[in-house]
Amino acid sequence: MWTALILLFLASLVLSLVFTPVVRRSAVRVGFLDRPDLDRKTHSHPTPYGGGIAIFLATVVPLAAAVAAAVWCRGYGRPAWFPANVYTAVAVHLPGIAAKLPQLAAVIVGGTVLVLMGLVDDRRRLGPFVKLAVQLAVAIALALAGVRVTAFLQSDLLGGVLSVLWIVGITNAFNFLDNMDGLSAGVAFIVAAAFLAAALASNQLFIAAALAPLLGAVGGFLPWNLAPARIFMGDAGSLFLGYWLSVLSVLFTFYEGPSVSFRPFALPLIIFAVPIYDAVTVTIIRLREGRSPFSGDRRHLSHRLVELGLSNRLAVGAIHLLTFGIALAGVMLYLVKGPFGEAVALVQTLALLALVVVLERAIRS
Repeated sequence: MWTALILLFLASLVLSLVFTPVVRRSAVRVGFLDRPDLDRKTHSHPTPYGGGIAIFLATVVPLAAAVAAAVWCRGYGRPAWFPANVYTAVAVHLPGIAAKLPQLAAVIVGGTVLVLMGLVDDRRRLGPFVKLAVQLAVAIALALAGVRVTAFLQSDLLGGVLSVLWIVGITNAFNFLDNMDGLSAGVAFIVAAAFLAAALASNQLFIAAALAPLLGAVGGFLPWNLAPARIFMGDAGSLFLGYWLSVLSVLFTFYEGPSVSFRPFALPLIIFAVPIYDAVTVTIIRLREGRSPFSGDRRHLSHRLVELGLSNRLAVGAIHLLTFGIALAGVMLYLVKGPFGEAVALVQTLALLALVVVLERAIRS
């Protein structure tokens, strides 16, 4: 199975490295550009949109090809060109892959809808309530298709409601986080890597197989998006990243039996702590100032770090390091078994977030 995951990652990485410059040239040609806005944005020259297209295609195409190959093998056996060692590792999972096809199809369709909406928004600026309505519709459709939290809840309705709120919340959190070169993509890469490690540690290979291509897609896009960015992923990309990661976290099986553990509740909150913190704090600031939570401004965590004296690059790097430190705590939940490992992971997360709060208070003192 490791071979299959590595192939998925490499295929996505290569496709992303190929698609990104192609999309960039096309965006420049048709004038699909993000122009500077001193009130909300940090870039100083028009920059092409469209990176979200490259991320989406580099994630979905290899995954769809892998599923098609699995379905073919299940129906007709191993083709002569198909590596024998990969087939042997995957063959035992073929019935499970077939059973999950409807769910996977629903997830991909939902992602496609959000990417298309994001492209329209990047071009024409849709209102926040239109975007929210589409996100809610996609999340509700997924819940009806069975993509919902079930492990700890007796009520399907409650599980569906919580799943919808989680998917919409995390999707918007990554959209909010896309406010400096390389920030949202870098955080998504770190979160996906930590999530992949937790999936492998808990032997959840289907989740790992859906994360590997996302990791490769973002890895191929990041060199083009780091400051000074040569292409932006736009809402199409940030919405897709948040959506894909949030949906996989809903599908992740956290329950491990009747033993008492806060791990099922802690892991998603720990791994997504930085996007959640940014979204919550910037929303509180906007509401206190009497503005819409969806109004663009320079009050995000990255901007507040710049107020401390960091450059844009250092602010992005600091948030990446913060995400990495907290993500390690999430992985520790699965690598260090028992109450001790859980306590250390929780303390580590709270300590890092407390450090951010202290630094932010320094701005106002």
